[in-house]
Amino acid sequence: MPADWKVVDLDKNPATCVRFDRHAVYLGTPGARQDCPADVTGRTEALLVRPSNATRAAVTENPASRTYSATAAGITVTAGYGTDRAGIRRVLAGAGLPVASARTAAPPAAPAALAVPADATSYQGTGFDACAAPSQAAMNAWKGSSGYGAVGVYIGGENRGCSQANLDAQWMQTQYTNGWRFLPIYVGKQATADSGSCGGHCSVITDPVPQGGAAADDAVAQAKALGLGAGSVIYENMENYPPGGDNTSRVLAYLDAWTKRLHDLGYRSGAYGGGASLTPDLVAAAGRITLPDVIDTARWNDRATTDDPAIPANLWADHQRVHQYAGDLTESHGGVTIGIDRDFIDVGTGSTPPPPPQKKTTKLAYTGPKTVSDGSPATLSATLSTDAGAPVAGKKVSFALGTQTCDGTTDAQGAATCTVASVDAPLTADATVPVKASFAGDDGYLPAEVTAAVQLQYVTGRAYGLSADVSLLGLPVVSVPPMPDTGTVRTAGASSTAPPCTADINTLVLTSKTLCARVDTKAGPSGATSTASLEEASIGLPGLPVLKVSGIKAVSTSTCSAVSGSTDLTLTVAGVPVKIDGSVNESVDLGVVGTKLVVNEQVRTADGGLTVNAVHLTAPGVDVVVASSTSAAHNCG
Repeated sequence: MPADWKVVDLDKNPATCVRFDRHAVYLGTPGARQDCPADVTGRTEALLVRPSNATRAAVTENPASRTYSATAAGITVTAGYGTDRAGIRRVLAGAGLPVASARTAAPPAAPAALAVPADATSYQGTGFDACAAPSQAAMNAWKGSSGYGAVGVYIGGENRGCSQANLDAQWMQTQYTNGWRFLPIYVGKQATADSGSCGGHCSVITDPVPQGGAAADDAVAQAKALGLGAGSVIYENMENYPPGGDNTSRVLAYLDAWTKRLHDLGYRSGAYGGGASLTPDLVAAAGRITLPDVIDTARWNDRATTDDPAIPANLWADHQRVHQYAGDLTESHGGVTIGIDRDFIDVGTGSTPPPPPQKKTTKLAYTGPKTVSDGSPATLSATLSTDAGAPVAGKKVSFALGTQTCDGTTDAQGAATCTVASVDAPLTADATVPVKASFAGDDGYLPAEVTAAVQLQYVTGRAYGLSADVSLLGLPVVSVPPMPDTGTVRTAGASSTAPPCTADINTLVLTSKTLCARVDTKAGPSGATSTASLEEASIGLPGLPVLKVSGIKAVSTSTCSAVSGSTDLTLTVAGVPVKIDGSVNESVDLGVVGTKLVVNEQVRTADGGLTVNAVHLTAPGVDVVVASSTSAAHNCG
């Protein structure tokens, strides 16, 4: 960590406000009564390191809240970041945490058993909001003595400044049972980096429509995790900004997308903002955008009323208003002091009930490899989007490669990946493997599926010791089929094919000893090596000098990355040794017109492979091959 970051021991300083709008490292468990100002907003690089029962190192990231969550033996780390994501990754990596393999955090599970009723966000009367959800003891003390009946809680968002040590579904249910109602607040992207109390640390709206929709998706996931179901109001916290121009157009487009997406998911939209910025901008936009269902105006005039001359009587007229009438206060009730803002709330179910969840149609596009290899890993990928092309983040996508399966979670761009550690697919006639990516759907999205066929890498090979066809005056003299012959080997896996060696061949014009052939293949990735060998061979044809060859070996090797061949042998012609320089397709002059002798003959095959013949003799009526090997790699992509 940078040397200038403040380090705070929470055991020694239990009242410290754990906040992520300043560089700091907090060690220990946040205190139940954090002394937080009410107006902490924005996000920069900071760490909270708590003791836990974790036993292994793992890292997840929630891009929507700009937060890494990491575990190691005995600790849990919450790492927030602002503009320097790379910097916080270096800090985590320097601590030995596997941030390079961080996975996108799955949406938190909704605790059905702890869900609060649908009226949890409806209330008429005074309330307060605090940066950090107060402890249970504090809530109990204030319930009996403060006169407040509703509490604003910051449920998420990338610009939420305070940690929430107390806030969970059990806390929500307990407060509801005790009579409290809620203003769930989500601090998403802002008009400017220094809006309101951001202090230059807020991330800003750059692409309003997808960012507003993504914020709504994450807000609903956080609300569900706290037990707030469909019909609840969720307030986007839009800090005060200089209205007009690009600021106003970005904010309105962002909130329009926010509201529409919340409606798709069955929730009601709230918007909190300044009486001199957001409120007049929303009023002026009536009829042009989808207005939020509830408006929460910050106008600190100490008037506990929702009447506001800047808001026409026909807008948000049916119990759809909140007025934050005082702020940045410190109050004590029942012996407990909390930093708060004061709210006057008039929120009911509204004249128009929230629409039922409208599930969006989704589509999957396969983006993974077009070819795979048995024994090698395969990283499958697909992109999940709406019909309109907007990415869908934080969703599980299941993959099947033949009979092998794995799962991935979509990131902010809708991309999901997972890896099959070692491909194990049969080689079919067309050498393909079916692949499928599927999204099961959820409350907000319909299911989607895409299928494809990927090519399976495979190899072929053949080797034989000798073949000969000799005729004189048009009459056959010798005909030796390829022997011993492996035949054509075709496989995607590891294998060895080696027929028994042939002891010898004796004809009038051709003799040979110890002929062998074999084809060896490997997987992960695929490769084939074909080898043919002879101890010795002698060719004596009328009109030609006697050829003797010994120590003969021909090798052909093919992989998807390289093809190679080689020949070893010793040659004499009419008893005279012939020096072989090892070059490819080396011709030896026998002094007879129409006769051709090629040593280390290498010929590329139509499928991209290679045939290596140690010796190839041709003449009118003569075709003799000594030691032939062929190999090829297929579907190399």
